[in-house]
Amino acid sequence: MQIHYRPVKEQESYCRRVTGALPFASMLRSYKLYLMLLISSIFFIVCQNQGSITSLVSNVAAASSASVDDIPLGVPDVVAAPLHALGVGNDGIELLYGDSEPALGAEKIRSRSLNFKDMPLKPSDRSSSTSAATSSSAATTTTTTTTVPYRFPVDTKLLPPLYIITPTYRRPEQIPELTRLGYTLKHVQNVLWIVVEDSENRTAAVARLLEEIGVPFVQLAAPMPAQYRKQKVKPRGVSNRNRALQWIRANATEGTLYFADDDNTYNLKLFEQLRHVRKVAMFPVGLISKYQVSSPVVKNGTITGFYDGWLGGRKYPLDMAGFAVSVKFLHSRPKAQMPFKPGYEEDGFLRSLEPLELKEVELLASNCTEILTWHTQARKNPPAPALDRKKYGGTNLVQLTSWLV
Repeated sequence: MQIHYRPVKEQESYCRRVTGALPFASMLRSYKLYLMLLISSIFFIVCQNQGSITSLVSNVAAASSASVDDIPLGVPDVVAAPLHALGVGNDGIELLYGDSEPALGAEKIRSRSLNFKDMPLKPSDRSSSTSAATSSSAATTTTTTTTVPYRFPVDTKLLPPLYIITPTYRRPEQIPELTRLGYTLKHVQNVLWIVVEDSENRTAAVARLLEEIGVPFVQLAAPMPAQYRKQKVKPRGVSNRNRALQWIRANATEGTLYFADDDNTYNLKLFEQLRHVRKVAMFPVGLISKYQVSSPVVKNGTITGFYDGWLGGRKYPLDMAGFAVSVKFLHSRPKAQMPFKPGYEEDGFLRSLEPLELKEVELLASNCTEILTWHTQARKNPPAPALDRKKYGGTNLVQLTSWLV
């Protein structure tokens, strides 16, 4: 029998006609070719995206390290001085908060330790870190960031602290007005709210509110001396403010103090202008007296007098909300305090800061041409009548009356 040998291509053609498939060896060669093409394609894609992968890995590593520290660059160095001034080390700060249930006769304030890991990145740092992460992947369409309230103090060289002193006393409008002021201060960075009650002890209602608002605070009690309570016109708030000045002298070395009463309204621009006061700053206050404004009279950038509905022989006829003082300048006047003289509290305090020349006073609010704070005192309300317990016992009104005065 004669055997005929066909070439490979002829064999493949024959196999297709007979069986409809290629021989096993040919199929294997085809699969190898496909596999090599696939591997080559993957290798090419990896090489093309090597930069993106490296960037992604580095961003993940940076994010993991940030989650451990969560500290802005340079903070441990620049905050060392104010921390030592407050009597703590570089690893944290003892921030004072009020008790939720103050003990009778107790003025010692509960301490809560906060370290700088509680501070978030500044807005510029957050935006730069998130933009770097999103640039590594074109498929990312949304970026979420968690906003955490700033703690006190933050970078004190770039952002000097503000000490906001608020005297308060029990009345129907107390909680609403403290609520309004507190949520205003919540928008201010590096602020410590010193709330001083005109009472023998700190009250639980005010303490709960301060804790709920979340602004860093110190809660103190400083009752008006008994001899002044008998007067028809009382020097209200004087003992409170003097107690706050005592606390600042003992605990602060830099920044600005400002008397912010709870019955005023404040533009946030005011607080940012207060940060860099060197000695004393002055500015207008709206809704005061028949003139509707109390302000220094300024001509060519110089104070030439004062515009107020009641001068009363005062050298500094200003409203309490119309001036601020540097903490360092206060330390240079160790005897400065507010007098128990109704109507002359502001004047007496500013006089106790002398020697002080008017040319040294800084003019805020665009050279005293804007009003950034108003005396928007709430309408006085009479005390709430006693609840009829027989009629409303067991209803929600029983709980609601606990909010009323």
